[in-house]
Amino acid sequence: MRPDMGKVVTERPRRGHGNPSKKWGGRLNVKEFGLDDHGPTRAPIARRRQYGSNWKEFSDRLGPLRRYLRKQVGRPWDRVWSEITQTLDSRSLTGQHIFDHIRWEVEQEAWIGEGGRLYPKRGWDTIELVDGLYVHPVTRLLCYKPRRSLGFRGGPFLKAQGALRAFGISASTATDIRRYRVDGQRVWERREGGWFIHVYQHVPAQLVRRITRSDGHEVPIDSPAHLERVSTKQASKSEIHAAGRLLQRDPLAEVYK
Repeated sequence: MRPDMGKVVTERPRRGHGNPSKKWGGRLNVKEFGLDDHGPTRAPIARRRQYGSNWKEFSDRLGPLRRYLRKQVGRPWDRVWSEITQTLDSRSLTGQHIFDHIRWEVEQEAWIGEGGRLYPKRGWDTIELVDGLYVHPVTRLLCYKPRRSLGFRGGPFLKAQGALRAFGISASTATDIRRYRVDGQRVWERREGGWFIHVYQHVPAQLVRRITRSDGHEVPIDSPAHLERVSTKQASKSEIHAAGRLLQRDPLAEVYK
């Protein structure tokens, strides 16, 4: 760890640091704090009331600290922690502040649950799995697991729906999408009689007509490029066996985990 990590993280100018202080704490007269509601007798000194949306706040630069921790992945956590404690002074306010950030960035008390899954220390909570930086409870090595995406959970559904729409297939429900498997320019469809293979070919844009504008220039009108179905046949046992992984894969598995 770089010796000036404490200064790099904490000594960045705070947002709103140039605002003049309005703390005066003066006593309000009877007309100012009101006789009916018996409000405060002194002027508020809270920073949010002083500066509104431009109030002072922390502006720590955590990028260098996070990059340092990511570079230590694979090393014993006890050695990494020893290097950190030798660089930062835990007795100072700055050192304690950075130690708090390290505890937030690294899950140091993960535990192994059923099926070998790792869980953070949340007391009774066994639903949320460990992600990000964590210390393995057995090997005591610093590990990293990519954080789970918290975005729109319907993304895989829309992606699969758009892929089928390119072939002219309309699928409005998850049941409809699960009937199909896309393999290049072939589409597998599950029916009651088995699997059927639809073969498509790419049709490039073609000239439909030309329009003559009022200034005499001709404007070409092209039909959009699209995929056109060439043939449909029932899949044989050998073809189904060869495409076993494709047919077993659920196109919407990420949505319903």
